[in-house]
Amino acid sequence: MLKRTARKAFSMLTAVLLVTGWIGADSTVKADGAPGTTYYVDNAAGNDSNAGTNPDKAWKSLDKINATTFAPGDHILFKAGGSWQGQLWPKGSGADGSPIVIDKYGSGGKPLIAGVTSELQTVFLKNQQYWEINNLEVTNPSPEPFSRDWKGARGERRGVYILNEESGILNHIYIKNLNIHDVDGVYTTRSGGIIFDSVGSWVPSAFHDVLIDGNTLTDVDAYGIYISSNCIVRYGMGDLWEWVPKPYGPWTPSTQVKISNNTVVRAATGGIAWNVTDGAVVEHNTVQEATYLATNASIWWAYADNNVVQYNESFAAKNGSEDGTGFDVDAGNLGSLVQYNYSHDNAGGFMLYVNDTYNTINTIVRYNISQNDKARIFRYSGSIDTVLNYNNTVYVGAASGNPVMSDYFTKSSGSPKNIKNYNNVYYSVGDKGWTLTGQTFDYNAYYGGKTLVSSDAHKVTASPKLVSPGSGGTGMNSVNGYQLQSDSPLIGAGVPIADNGGRDYFGNPLYNGDPDIGAFEYQGTVPPATGKTPITYTPAPITPMPKPPGPDPGNLA
Repeated sequence: MLKRTARKAFSMLTAVLLVTGWIGADSTVKADGAPGTTYYVDNAAGNDSNAGTNPDKAWKSLDKINATTFAPGDHILFKAGGSWQGQLWPKGSGADGSPIVIDKYGSGGKPLIAGVTSELQTVFLKNQQYWEINNLEVTNPSPEPFSRDWKGARGERRGVYILNEESGILNHIYIKNLNIHDVDGVYTTRSGGIIFDSVGSWVPSAFHDVLIDGNTLTDVDAYGIYISSNCIVRYGMGDLWEWVPKPYGPWTPSTQVKISNNTVVRAATGGIAWNVTDGAVVEHNTVQEATYLATNASIWWAYADNNVVQYNESFAAKNGSEDGTGFDVDAGNLGSLVQYNYSHDNAGGFMLYVNDTYNTINTIVRYNISQNDKARIFRYSGSIDTVLNYNNTVYVGAASGNPVMSDYFTKSSGSPKNIKNYNNVYYSVGDKGWTLTGQTFDYNAYYGGKTLVSSDAHKVTASPKLVSPGSGGTGMNSVNGYQLQSDSPLIGAGVPIADNGGRDYFGNPLYNGDPDIGAFEYQGTVPPATGKTPITYTPAPITPMPKPPGPDPGNLA
């Protein structure tokens, strides 16, 4: 009670001070009530000998900022329209409720921080926490050509690099509304636009409370956004990529990770990827023309638990010789939900499910739309176990170039199994058919091409009467052509699925009568539900795999 009264009195005092002008332009008020300091940086009119605490007494250079240790609640504001060349690496950490904030002041364009070839990262934090970085323009070019050798001349170059090196759990790093472009790195997951990297060979290290939101990343090599870690050892896991620091640490996931509302255009290898997380949410992002210099998937994740991937648009991946899919549930993922996404015109296909090291288990893919994805629509590779694909709409038009509907590969980790497909629409003007090993189908719709799975006991093969199949364009809202006409045979022809998420791709509630087939649930007048028994998803148990032959990856030097 006493604390509440004190806080209330302080809030009233703060309001009076603001009105009367006792708190000036060079101060902020932290969440815990203690004032922080606002520092201004002006590349034209500033001077490093100034106090920096007023726009008329601004600092000038990055060197001044980099030499300063900031305190919780401090703000570092760059003048809009200004530009600086070099590396931005302010020191210090904020505190819970009082982060240190980088932002802009004044009107005009975002302040530009342009990297130099002598520094691999333009904006850098190392073993720091409670920071928010907003509203900057960032570049990091190199005159050297792109190389698939990760030790190439460009180096592991980054726009924003957040490094946790043997520091345990670091909290609250927010990266928002940046314009990052022309970051010229090499073929490695540790190079690109925004990179979070945990290195915990001796001290298990990770991040908690990460937000990467509203950023635009263009022409970034190799990745647009990547969350990396070497704290990955569990369940008999084998070796990882050569550029991940060894020895590996025990599996220590980053938590409360959200990647949202970002646009990634022309990432050389992959658009958005993450590993060693628990409960990551990746939503409302757009990835365009990823993999244009080297093959990978546009949006993919590995060695992570309880992933939610939703409301994303992934399209026009360029290199599909190996991956090149819109989405990829990669090695070692335990629990992934992929829903309400739009994948189109990707060179390698729609969905990749892969494992090379230890089990990828318990994946649900529902209420997504795939249009004119190429090469293969679904690829299953290695020890995939328990996949439930339902109520997806797949359109294979002429632009798809006669893809495989699904293929299947056994690897040293094992073979795919327990793949179940319900209530999906497969509409094709030309495809090469399915590899059905490990899969079951029921209550799906097949129209055209070689899509038909004859063993499907409740299949629908009549014209699905979609409003305008193949008419989707760019944008999540461009796909109304995949809704059902009022006389579609898919209305009420599906089987109910328990715990179905409660909505279709378009936001309509489920169900209206018996379930419809496809990503759209018709909302007009329909007969009442007939009481079909719902399909219940039963996750597979997770047990350690046998230790792989060879040296212990945790002890590799």
